[in-house]
Amino acid sequence: MSSTNQQQRIILVTGANKGLGFEVVKKLIKESSAPNNDLIFLGSRDLKRGQDAITKLGSPSNVHILQLDTSSLDSIAHATDEIKQKYGGKLDILINNAGIAIMETTVDAARKTLATNYFGIKLLNEHLSPLIKENGRIVNVASEVGAWTLHEMSTSLQNIYKSSTLTQEQLDRLVEEFISSIESNSIENLGYNGKSPYLIYGVSKAALLSLTRIEARQWSGAQNVLVVSVCPGYCATDLNNHGPGSRPAELGANSILYVANAPAKELQNGQFYQDGQLKPQSYACTINFSEHLDHSKNNI
Repeated sequence: MSSTNQQQRIILVTGANKGLGFEVVKKLIKESSAPNNDLIFLGSRDLKRGQDAITKLGSPSNVHILQLDTSSLDSIAHATDEIKQKYGGKLDILINNAGIAIMETTVDAARKTLATNYFGIKLLNEHLSPLIKENGRIVNVASEVGAWTLHEMSTSLQNIYKSSTLTQEQLDRLVEEFISSIESNSIENLGYNGKSPYLIYGVSKAALLSLTRIEARQWSGAQNVLVVSVCPGYCATDLNNHGPGSRPAELGANSILYVANAPAKELQNGQFYQDGQLKPQSYACTINFSEHLDHSKNNI
């Protein structure tokens, strides 16, 4: 789906005022085959930070700020209306990059994290999926941490998350039950690994992997929309306080853009990718990830 020798694409990147999202927008600008070819929405919760990001990019005329807080239904509805009223109400590619990580196991942390990383993406996709053009694409930026977290669940709980018949309503209940289990101190009774240092963030990304599969089943029909998830890898961003062992954000952006640009025949609908490679929905963690965690709230 490269922009070379193709018509103008309309692309929204959420959480794009810094970090991975900013790098994705920067690369999208560079790969356009002609000036102003692709119309790019730079999504940002904070309007000034978004405007500052565009200035940092050189104020290209084909990049527009879209104020968007994915944890707010009102913000999602307003952004959807703005796309409809100002830009013709169409999108080719939606890249759901915005996310947060709060490395503490509290009910408040769980609600805030899942409001952005799961429920926010679900709501944004519901609002914007009718705007996606035929043969368009939705890219949910997930994480290998979700795959690790799923691998650490009990077999019965894994089977539910992986079920090919899992519905969005059932997945919502799983997430709500997880949040409630933190409050009642019954996490392990449900089948989660209560000792995981990245449990809440991991569950939010495991749920996103499952949501991607559900959405792929729902929206791949008449409009032939491709829905995939992708891991950018452990990149140096504010999310991890530019932690040790992290790789440049540019490489993470490449991983994201592979699934945004690759021909549809090279991708499997609903599946999970990293650096151009198909990944399983769950697998064991092979590094001491806890050494890299920053135990404070960081927003993409």
